[in-house]
Amino acid sequence: MADIRDEVRRALKMIVENMKSMAEKTPTAPVGADDFNSVLDFAKKAFPNLPTVQGMKALDGGATLGTVLLKVSILQGAVEADWVERIAEENEKADRRYRREQGEFHRSP
Repeated sequence: MADIRDEVRRALKMIVENMKSMAEKTPTAPVGADDFNSVLDFAKKAFPNLPTVQGMKALDGGATLGTVLLKVSILQGAVEADWVERIAEENEKADRRYRREQGEFHRSP
């Protein structure tokens, strides 16, 4: 089963990819803040221990495409850093488990 953090990570990646070309063409285009604020709320629930995510403020109604892309990119960076750390921890656990199992396997009776 996918972790909620992985779901947020994938969503942020897709948002940034989809918004990039639009923001390059019209960065000052006005956008509604509700969708960003929903993603931000979801991210705050998924990453209670990430200060960057917890410290980010919701947008008011007067946001531009460039502003939303910047904020989503900041969220994406924090979430990616967390993902890299989680993967490294999982790899370290698996490595320790493998070495322990190999040590037990190769012991002489």
